[in-house]
Amino acid sequence: MRSEKLYNVLEGFDFELLNDPEFKEDSVREEIVVPIVKALGYSAQQPFQIIRSRNLTHPFVSIGSQQKKINIIPDYLFEVNNTPAWILDAKSPLQSIVKSKHVEQAYSYAIHSEVRVDFFSLCNGKEFALYHIQKVDPIMYFSIKELSVYWGDLKKVLSPERILNKSNLELAKDLGLHLKRLGFDEFNSLIFPSVPITHIGQLDNNMFTTSSGTEIEGSRYAVSFDFDLTVLKQLIGKIPNEAIEKLLERDPKVRKSIAFADTVFYINIDCRVGEKFEENDKEIFLPLQINRIIS
Repeated sequence: MRSEKLYNVLEGFDFELLNDPEFKEDSVREEIVVPIVKALGYSAQQPFQIIRSRNLTHPFVSIGSQQKKINIIPDYLFEVNNTPAWILDAKSPLQSIVKSKHVEQAYSYAIHSEVRVDFFSLCNGKEFALYHIQKVDPIMYFSIKELSVYWGDLKKVLSPERILNKSNLELAKDLGLHLKRLGFDEFNSLIFPSVPITHIGQLDNNMFTTSSGTEIEGSRYAVSFDFDLTVLKQLIGKIPNEAIEKLLERDPKVRKSIAFADTVFYINIDCRVGEKFEENDKEIFLPLQINRIIS
């Protein structure tokens, strides 16, 4: 069985070494990561190539006028027939690989225009976490001691024959989630010019929402903008007055929705990344909160 083959690869490893303060990132790479990636089918040669510590020509991502520097060069970039496929970064056993800055940094590298891979992973010797760029939580997270149990599922995603298969995990791209994972939730003001408005929905008596699409560094994203009554009133003169009047009507039992038929209105938005994740039957998304409408 394949799980037995992988188990034999790590069978001679003494996991007590992970508690040794001298067992650091370089040891994790050599003793844990290298056997895994070779067993997956990658090597130093094409067509399924391991590329170590590739620098970026332009080590930052841009959102409007704001730039975020990428502070990571992952240990491994894997290519299939000269196409970037996924990345892996090794950490020491003392470092967290979930809900930490390391996840944010690996994500920023994975989505960079010079890389653009759907999957990124982190391993600290004790644990392995595999992420998809459109999911908040790991799609796989397990103890290395249980590697043989997860090996079949891991290979279905990361093997050279499967990794570029888009049917692996087809998800909509959400801009709010994208910005949060890049660390742009640290900014109180993000400017989006000429946002197309085709509809407005009511969330409750004091909150409203609209959604749109945008392109950033060659990738398309869906984006939701939430806003309160103060911002709604700032739309006077920018969208039809009858639409605003209808949305201002108070009826706690009715959630109103306005569509502008074949007309598109463009507005300039000053916003920030929201704090509350929303979820429907298909996806998790993070709305942006509008601070103000810019004249």
